[in-house]
Amino acid sequence: MGSDMPQETILIVEDDPEIRAFLREVVLEPRRYRVLMETDGRRGMEQVLREKPDLLLLDLRLPHLQGLDLLRRLKQLGHQIPTIVLTVHASEETILEAFRLGAKDFLPKPFSAEEARAAIENALTEERLRREKERLTRALLLANRRLQRQIQNWVALHDIAQAITSTLDETEIYHRVMVNVNRILRVEAGSLLLLNPETKELEFRMTLHGDTARFADIRLKLGQGIAGWVAQHGRPLLVPDVRKDPRFYAQVDRALGFHTRSVLCVPLKARGEVIGVLEVINKLDGPESPAFTRGDLELLGMLASWVSVAVENARLNRSMQETVALRTLKQVVVTVAHHVNNRLMNLSLELDRLEGQREPSPDQIRTTIESARRWIQEIANVVRALDRVGEIRTVPYVGNIEMLDLESVLDSSR
Repeated sequence: MGSDMPQETILIVEDDPEIRAFLREVVLEPRRYRVLMETDGRRGMEQVLREKPDLLLLDLRLPHLQGLDLLRRLKQLGHQIPTIVLTVHASEETILEAFRLGAKDFLPKPFSAEEARAAIENALTEERLRREKERLTRALLLANRRLQRQIQNWVALHDIAQAITSTLDETEIYHRVMVNVNRILRVEAGSLLLLNPETKELEFRMTLHGDTARFADIRLKLGQGIAGWVAQHGRPLLVPDVRKDPRFYAQVDRALGFHTRSVLCVPLKARGEVIGVLEVINKLDGPESPAFTRGDLELLGMLASWVSVAVENARLNRSMQETVALRTLKQVVVTVAHHVNNRLMNLSLELDRLEGQREPSPDQIRTTIESARRWIQEIANVVRALDRVGEIRTVPYVGNIEMLDLESVLDSSR
């Protein structure tokens, strides 16, 4: 064994002092093994549990605890120590039992140094290969878990991107964002808070479990709590233990009956300005890490950039809808005022003319009534036509003001 290789420990449990000395001085120490020795089974058992040697050289006939009993107890305790059995006269049944209990080889006494070295090296080589296989298996499983997590992250990011492009409903977008944040980070709680530009307070817009109504009365000022600090400074924050951070605002926990342990919080920005924060709380225990990491913070920051786009798109859509609604309302008001006012003016003039007659004839009265009915019907037609306001084109009215082209609709209904 080269001097640059790690020193392996071999425990000899043998009551014969000559065999112990032979193994130690002739076979093992020249090969730079670390050698431990015991003379009875009970002390040998204690040494195995304490030192956890790489190889056990075990005599079957020992005082206090026989070799097979020692192997049996090790197996019951779940210890897998490569073992070479040393024996003078052992039946085939005894040898098979030793192998069943985990022995790798046996050396019949007396044995030569070459035989001992070969058996020891074979057993250690097999153990090295087993450990290397376990190491590679663990590494493969870990790499596979990481790959699966990466695929899940890609799927979640794709879903967020799809939410941004496939729907303009704010609630739907925020819900899908929070679902996918949890899919990636696996947390106990999470919130999307948006900054009210008028009050300069953070308001809860969506929570991980959809229980936003519980947070309806909670507002956070800039600088208040971890979320308020992130919104005020525009910088992400990882707090592994909120009990040790003076920025933590425990009032929210008390109000909701929740217990916050750790927090990740990142700002949401649009055009360089903070518009809110994305916060996750208490990472759930997993096979890789039970606590938030810098990698989690970077991942949440990447998600925040997508969320910011979603929030901004939703706001722009709402603003456009409000603008369209106001423009449509203005067109409706102008249209109704134009058409109804014209009919009412005609009706008023006709009534004034009739009133100016000292003794209007029955024909004049009948004509006035018929005209009044016609104009009232036209007003009713105008009102009914407004049910189809989204289908009616507009025409110029005065200057930049537009009105609905009801004439074409009214003409088609006559």
